[in-house]
Amino acid sequence: MTSTTNPRHFSISSHFTYPLMTFLLIAGLFEYFQFDLSIAKFIFNIQGGVDYWPLRAHWLTENVLHEGGRNFIILLGVLLLCIIGTSFRRSTWCKYRRSLICLFISVLSSILLVKFIKDFTHVSCPWDVMLFGGSVPYVPIFNALPEGAQLGQCFPGGHSSGGYAWVALYYFFLQKKPQYRKLGLAFGLCLGGLFSLTQQLRGAHFFSHGIWSLAIAWFVASLVYYLLFVRPRLEAHQTREQPQLA
Repeated sequence: MTSTTNPRHFSISSHFTYPLMTFLLIAGLFEYFQFDLSIAKFIFNIQGGVDYWPLRAHWLTENVLHEGGRNFIILLGVLLLCIIGTSFRRSTWCKYRRSLICLFISVLSSILLVKFIKDFTHVSCPWDVMLFGGSVPYVPIFNALPEGAQLGQCFPGGHSSGGYAWVALYYFFLQKKPQYRKLGLAFGLCLGGLFSLTQQLRGAHFFSHGIWSLAIAWFVASLVYYLLFVRPRLEAHQTREQPQLA
């Protein structure tokens, strides 16, 4: 097997177990110590907020980083689809087609899954919380809502998920150019981190909402890569090693 097809590049412990343990630890610490509230208070206060978030409607945070960032993600998705389409017409690109499709499935699935979860969770945005000029009490992620309270639908971070979804580039490069896999990961982390910070500055999300979006994006990308590339190779390898019957 060549370096780009060796299933040993992917390990359950490195790509699933250790990331899961790290995520659960960080999420648990945020929930137990209510770091979300502390961070939101700090951001709110340095803006000089009294009963609203001054950067909520600022041209840079709302128009450039929020709306512009969303359009940028759509542009990346359209560009990726165009590249996939071109791979059917150019023989030199066809070797990338399966990896590109894997990338597209990972990105789209991550974004849609976060949106689906948001429709069923109860967490409110910081700008809706009484402490920051809103009208609802702050309720931690795993606490039950007070009776009669409306669902917040602000968790996980939707905007940050559009950036974090591109951590799937790690697996695209792992498959085709392993030496660039960390650059692919860094692109997704930086883009998602920028979007997450933008929403925190606007009062649209708490810090941990982005952490959950990142975790969803990583595990979706890992699962898609495993199903499309790793498992078929392992099954083929096991078949070749089986003794031939006389």
